[in-house]
Amino acid sequence: MNFNWDLILTEFSENLINIRKTKNMSQEMVAGLDLSVRNYQKIEKGETFPSFKSIVIISNNLNVHPGKLFDLPSLKSLNNSQKKAKT
Repeated sequence: MNFNWDLILTEFSENLINIRKTKNMSQEMVAGLDLSVRNYQKIEKGETFPSFKSIVIISNNLNVHPGKLFDLPSLKSLNNSQKKAKT
C-alpha cells in the first residue's frame, strides 16, 4: 500500500493549526514546557512529522484526544479502502 506522506503531513499540520486556533491558543501555549516552540513551529509548518512523545504533549496541552490530531481526510479514505478490500 502506498502512502502519500506529503499529503498526510500537510493535512496533519492544517488540522493542528485549526484545532489550536479554535481553542484560541498560541504556539507557545501548545508547545508548553516539554516541547520547544521552534520544534512545534516546524510541525505546524509541515516541515517534520512529530514524534509520539510530541503528539502526546501537544494533545495534552490542547486538551484533545491524540486521535483528533489524526482526523485527516487521507487517513479516512485509507480506512474506507481497507474495509472495501476485506469485503
